[in-house]
Amino acid sequence: MKVALEHFPLPAELDAFLGSFPRATFFQTPAWLDALRESFTGFGAAWLVARDGAAIAGAMPVVRIRKGPFSRFWALPFGTYGDPLARDETAREALLDGFFALARSPLCLDGGVVLFRGDSPARIPRGARVSMAECRLVSIDRGFDEVWKKWSSKRRQLVRRGEEAGVAVRSLETEEEVRDFHRIYIEESRSWGGVHPYPERLFLELFRRRAQGAVLLGAFLNGALLGGHIDFYFGEMAQAWQGGMTKRAGEFEAGAILIRSAIEEACRRGCRLFNLGSSGGNRGILFFKESLGAREYRYPVITFGQRWWALVRGRGGE
Repeated sequence: MKVALEHFPLPAELDAFLGSFPRATFFQTPAWLDALRESFTGFGAAWLVARDGAAIAGAMPVVRIRKGPFSRFWALPFGTYGDPLARDETAREALLDGFFALARSPLCLDGGVVLFRGDSPARIPRGARVSMAECRLVSIDRGFDEVWKKWSSKRRQLVRRGEEAGVAVRSLETEEEVRDFHRIYIEESRSWGGVHPYPERLFLELFRRRAQGAVLLGAFLNGALLGGHIDFYFGEMAQAWQGGMTKRAGEFEAGAILIRSAIEEACRRGCRLFNLGSSGGNRGILFFKESLGAREYRYPVITFGQRWWALVRGRGGE
């Protein structure tokens, strides 16, 4: 079995392979990797591919981030899921071994892999650190009516009140609407510390990939945008990714109305899970997600890096 980086695998071959894994996520699709490549300078998105002869036995999305003569190597960056998709355990381990070999090169500053769907590999590189990340999942395989029943009565009441006041949800239709949403998102990000707010370019690149599973929703009141949400759909799982709300949105429960619309869309698409993402330890966010009937799910993240680079970053360098 041969493992190698492939920057542009044949689209039809890759699509057929990914389509055979119902538990694959949007983050493991060309749509996400292409959006990253187009949005960030120095991002080289590719696939680590295991082949048994000419056939794909496994594939793993990776991003190499250039920093001068050095690089960072992630599957994937920003905490998104980079699990290897493999026909069997042999191919999975071969992909992970190949990934670790590339990421441990002398010119690689740091790296890591987010294993949302799998256990830690049998062989973990010396010096690597294994931690557990969390997210909140909502089971939607019995349809939206069953999901709605699990929302707290207070949350359902607030949603109905917002809708009666005239809040309406629809897909964002123009790039100008996406820019308006991004401005709201940036403004709200300041209230939570502005931790790596994503650039407008990424929102626009995702908007251009609406046919590939990215959905950008807006909540409107009398024609004014109260807030927006970006959700991803692929296979069995829908993923809530980013949202942004105006101060006025809270008066009308616009955030919960958007989430409800996104879950309804996931049910129409035949998804079985809706991933509300990580809460970062924020108790208010946790309370909100649990009021929607979400349950905790934990998964391993393996990270490693050069010691000197960790010291530089610890002192505020990047």
